[in-house]
Amino acid sequence: MKTITLLILLLFLLVGCSAPEKPTITLYLAMQRGDIEQIERHIAWGTDMNQLDRDGYAPLHIAVRKGRIAITRLLIKQGADIHVQDRNGHTAMYHAVLGAHPRIADLLLKAGAELDADALLLDAARQGISKREVIRFLTDHGANLETKDDRGDTPLLTAIRQGNHKLAKHLVNFGANVTTTGAEGKTALEIAKSLGLRDIALLLQRNGAT
Repeated sequence: MKTITLLILLLFLLVGCSAPEKPTITLYLAMQRGDIEQIERHIAWGTDMNQLDRDGYAPLHIAVRKGRIAITRLLIKQGADIHVQDRNGHTAMYHAVLGAHPRIADLLLKAGAELDADALLLDAARQGISKREVIRFLTDHGANLETKDDRGDTPLLTAIRQGNHKLAKHLVNFGANVTTTGAEGKTALEIAKSLGLRDIALLLQRNGAT
């Protein structure tokens, strides 16, 4: 009888030693700090990993926005919803692509995330995002550089209207049509000249616009 009791006590001790400790900080703070140990504790203790925090983001959104590959991989492995939307209706894929985190975007794709390359290219142009890796990732995944927004502008025309020379240059280098016209019938070159954008006008002319 004593032997059985001792074995039971030993079993409880072993289980107790193997069980993870309770988290000592909130999930919000753990995500902000990138504290993977605390995040693992929250997972083990059943914290909802799809809940939106006070800023309107789920843990996966935060990990992606901060470019934390290891935490993103952990959350995906533990079953975090890759389709969960933030307060603005954006998914982790949106934040990975527009935040210029292509390796994380690839992780999400492998996990089954959806990618609307055309829509994200228009969003990137609308926001004036001029990072080359964003344009490269989207074109590599099938984005149509001639796709048009609600006002009839391609990403290149949007960049021109913003006076965003860097973005315009990347789009041209990746193959955007420099002779495209807007809904008003003006060419890209005419729009650039009308706005007094000499550098962009020269860029267009050097690449075939007349």
